[in-house]
Amino acid sequence: MITLRHIEIVRTLDQHRHFGRAAEALGITQSALTRALQGLETDLEVRLFDRGTGFPEPTMFGRILLEWGEPVIRSMDTLSREIRLAKGLEVGEITVVAGTFPSELWVPQSLGRLATAFPNVRCRLRSSESHRAVKEVLNGSADIAVGDLVEVRGLDDLAFEKLITVKVALFCRPGHPLLRHKVIKEMDLADFPLAGPRPSHYSSEVMDRVGDNRALTTPKSGGFVPRIWVESFAAMRHVVMVSDAISWAPIPLLEPYWRRRELAHLVMKPAPIDIEFGLITLRHRTSSPAMTAFFKIIRAIAANRPVPRNLAGN
Repeated sequence: MITLRHIEIVRTLDQHRHFGRAAEALGITQSALTRALQGLETDLEVRLFDRGTGFPEPTMFGRILLEWGEPVIRSMDTLSREIRLAKGLEVGEITVVAGTFPSELWVPQSLGRLATAFPNVRCRLRSSESHRAVKEVLNGSADIAVGDLVEVRGLDDLAFEKLITVKVALFCRPGHPLLRHKVIKEMDLADFPLAGPRPSHYSSEVMDRVGDNRALTTPKSGGFVPRIWVESFAAMRHVVMVSDAISWAPIPLLEPYWRRRELAHLVMKPAPIDIEFGLITLRHRTSSPAMTAFFKIIRAIAANRPVPRNLAGN
């Protein structure tokens, strides 16, 4: 019979592709790992790994076990977590995945404040595009996503809370040809490469009619893909500063660069769509004390309010 330990052994061996390193990661001897794997293969009457290539390679049967076993491990992790929370024990790690702009605006300092209030909790931040952040919450690899709420439409397994709506502006380098226009229109953007993450699922009838152009592409799956696809605000700035590329970002991120004249503001009509950012979690997942405290902190920081003092007490 396949046990959770068997799945862990197969997964760890697939990750390391080396019996010695896999055994070390599992905290067992190499001979014990080999015996466990051989016993499982005997029970199933199939070979899970090919050993003849110098490192273990999953067979078709091994890949099937990995594919179906991964959700089992995640479910068991979630079950253990829920029981610990019900007993009043703090979870030792909180993973937040944030969209391109929240990862610059509010999330890092929120995690810093959280780490001060919960010194025994390990905090992890990953930056990603909003739709990927949502997927990480759905598949259980992140506790919280902070991203564009347009990405949660129709996803009934998710709970979300509006955090803040931010105004967005277009920017370019000083001296950019578009700055000769007092006001630019959507069609003007088609002649210059767009740099940034893949926009969330907003529609633009003008750009949809244009189709592929110098600014972006419109894949069959929908939405837009920038010609210069980068996923951090720092990368967006550097691309724009040395080229005729244009980009977009929340105004609070751009204002310091406008004041120093390192970047220029492109005034557009109609104005770019404001972005509604929110906190996204699994709908029926119990919040740990650290998660609850993180919510309080980031709400306060996003609203420019003082952070509550009694974080660890609630």
